[in-house]
Amino acid sequence: MTFRHNQTVEICKKEDSPGTCCYYYYTATILAAIGRTRYLVRYQNRYSEDKTRLLTESVDESDIRPCPPSVPYAGFQVPDRVDAFIDEAWRLGSIARKVDPNYYVKLDSNGIEVHCPFYKVRLHLEFEDGRPRNDAGEAITTGVTRNDDGKASTSEEPPQKDADQANTSEPRR
Repeated sequence: MTFRHNQTVEICKKEDSPGTCCYYYYTATILAAIGRTRYLVRYQNRYSEDKTRLLTESVDESDIRPCPPSVPYAGFQVPDRVDAFIDEAWRLGSIARKVDPNYYVKLDSNGIEVHCPFYKVRLHLEFEDGRPRNDAGEAITTGVTRNDDGKASTSEEPPQKDADQANTSEPRR
């Protein structure tokens, strides 16, 4: 996949800890292409060791993905797969419980339940060929719905207008 200059993306960082392997997604901006498979990126929330400037580094193309679509949704249920924004990165986990309007997310990395405001929780998406996919491997673009089993997922179809509204340019009276 090709990324362009100044494109906002997410960088996947794999961190191994004793007994677990976890993935964190950091938001970054593409600064330049380096050959065919690497990019120079500047993180939006990671800093240099001396904490004086944003971290810039060379990243392999396989560790870069487009930013997931912005899909506002707050109706998650146990055990929906989600990303929680914790310590400046999106971390994979599942809904452990809901305390309206917020959530407790059980992190895959360490099994700890973390309290998250609803606006720091999003539906987890995997990407294939640069397109987001749901758990069933189906391409998605917009909207969040509930499957027959009650789990949150996104749908490809935008909401339909009423037939009366779709064929007229005048407001209804």
